[in-house]
Amino acid sequence: MRALISWLLCLGGVFVVGLGAFRPWYEDRPGNTLPLSDLFTGVTRDSATVITSLTVPLALGVLLAVVGMVRAKGILQLGGFILAATTVVWVLRAREVVDLGDLQSGAWNTLFGSLLVLAAGLLRPGRL
Repeated sequence: MRALISWLLCLGGVFVVGLGAFRPWYEDRPGNTLPLSDLFTGVTRDSATVITSLTVPLALGVLLAVVGMVRAKGILQLGGFILAATTVVWVLRAREVVDLGDLQSGAWNTLFGSLLVLAAGLLRPGRL
């Protein structure tokens, strides 16, 4: 039963993260246009291509989560950690520029989805 719940949480979390990456995060700017450099230098109003945007760490986290569901619990947990860390660091950086109440559904979807993936990693039975 734990395995089924873990699978459902992971698949739901991955879906919600994928949805959130393409929805507006703030000021009607979707996550796939937010520069990856915002994680390190602070949130700016610059735009980025998909290759240089937050899509890269989110896609890596999603890939690791899906592979981890099939292969090993540790890989799933690593994917969940990458998703959660990317989103939380970005939200903390965004707090310097905008109020948390001004963040739109994309940021919250991605944060919630990453927490679902982390929960799936904790519930998944099996080896690390």
